[in-house]
Amino acid sequence: MLFNDPIGFLIGSIFLIPAIALTVPVHELGHAVAALLLGDPTPRNRGYFQPQTGLVRRLYNVYGVVAAFLVNVTWGSPAQVNEYRLSGTGRKLGYVLGGPAANLVAAAIFGVVVRVLHGAAAFENPVSLSQPPLGYLATVVYALYFLNLSTFAFQLLPVPGLDGWRIVEALFRGRNPRFFFNVAANVQTIWLVAALVVFLGPLVLRFPVLDYAVAIFFQPASSVILGSCTGYVVLIPCLR
Repeated sequence: MLFNDPIGFLIGSIFLIPAIALTVPVHELGHAVAALLLGDPTPRNRGYFQPQTGLVRRLYNVYGVVAAFLVNVTWGSPAQVNEYRLSGTGRKLGYVLGGPAANLVAAAIFGVVVRVLHGAAAFENPVSLSQPPLGYLATVVYALYFLNLSTFAFQLLPVPGLDGWRIVEALFRGRNPRFFFNVAANVQTIWLVAALVVFLGPLVLRFPVLDYAVAIFFQPASSVILGSCTGYVVLIPCLR
């Protein structure tokens, strides 16, 4: 997209800015709220629920922000928690699922607004940002909907470093701790290989690996929320 349509990429990036600003703290504070509800007061004691402290700014991760512009998924830096207070499979799963659940709820809320705008004929074509007469407000709302939903779907992938892998770890680490220890020691290498597959897959294999992976969770959720499965600029994780 960046090389084939740089103007479209620039326009899409502008509309993604407010989406990034909201999606990252929604995800990370979702984890923090889950930890608090499960008995760990650390996020509250650290001031994460008091925006005036400036701690919310620390939730953004520069690589996650860049990924949002390039592949339309994002991640942040986690709020501080005391995981010793979150012992037990049930608590660990609840904490891990707090982030994706928060993004899904946000996507559902913005999805309702998208449908209202669509019904009011203010939202004619959610994918083609370079062609007004879309309302700019409708496009911003759609970007908020899309990035929250794509991040929900992306985070559920069972890749080390993502919430999906932490779910697997919570369920099975006790059976094979050495395996999970070895994986944790090689996360950077795994991410490097994954990045090469994501970016070289469409060029070499003509197969959009990330699109199809994200579609596993994105497609059914989008179909429920919007009544159809739509994409946004670069990442179109809905199988036609």
